[in-house]
Amino acid sequence: MELQQKDDINNLIECWKKSTANGLIMDEGRMAEFWNRRSDNYSRNIDKDQRKKRTDEILEFLEESGFNPEGSRVLDIGCGPGTLSLPLSRLGAEVTALDISCGMLDRLKDAVKKESLPIDIIECSWWTADIDELGFRNKFDLVIASMTPGIRDVDNFDTMMKCSKKLCYYSNFLRREEDKAYRDIRSSIVGENSGNNMNGIIYPFMYLYLSGYRPSLRINHSEWKEELNWKEAAEQAMEFIGRGRDFDDETKQKIMDYYQKASPEGIYRSESDVYTGMMVWEVNGR
Repeated sequence: MELQQKDDINNLIECWKKSTANGLIMDEGRMAEFWNRRSDNYSRNIDKDQRKKRTDEILEFLEESGFNPEGSRVLDIGCGPGTLSLPLSRLGAEVTALDISCGMLDRLKDAVKKESLPIDIIECSWWTADIDELGFRNKFDLVIASMTPGIRDVDNFDTMMKCSKKLCYYSNFLRREEDKAYRDIRSSIVGENSGNNMNGIIYPFMYLYLSGYRPSLRINHSEWKEELNWKEAAEQAMEFIGRGRDFDDETKQKIMDYYQKASPEGIYRSESDVYTGMMVWEVNGR
């Protein structure tokens, strides 16, 4: 039975690693640049009703899982502009916020300074972080990785768990039907199949389950809408669809032309149908 369990886990890890390259920017420098460009938009939207609702749902889920923020040590991996770091700090948690993007962290620093919050901010890639050098091993009551590309494979996931002495929280896509522009560009310009399905929550959940953990799991459904300047929308599409590779000038121009034509008054309005999963588990709960 133990041999079968080991085979199951090894086969899952192999499958997980093979799926990682699909749709993820693999270079740390390009990843940082991509999120730097998006930092202004993310910061502006952090208090919008839809995002605030999701944040409240996460905090409620954590509370139901037995987490009390008052006096707890929290590590927020891929913290962005502070979507979770800020409210947790306001509730009395000792938060360490980590992100690869200096642009995102600059927005967080502005909020921290404005509210005089004691958040420890670290610019670092989780892909290559040394948790012993950082002093993170077995340090935190809660480790968070919320919708972040910082967890791209089993190694990053295991490293996350090694930093917690109590709870971990992880969330990612279960399914995301891409915006029409992405589908059109993939099929008519790039010549690829449209990637409507994303399964970022499946591999971590199955890995935990096969390893003997029993995480609490919630599945959410929402419709995401976003407005961007058409040039920014086009550049964002090239980053995502390009998966870190460089398109030739002709392809870039076709994508730019597509967005310009699809953007009345210079603003592109995207829509996507999204299912996400979030889970909490005890690191010593096997």
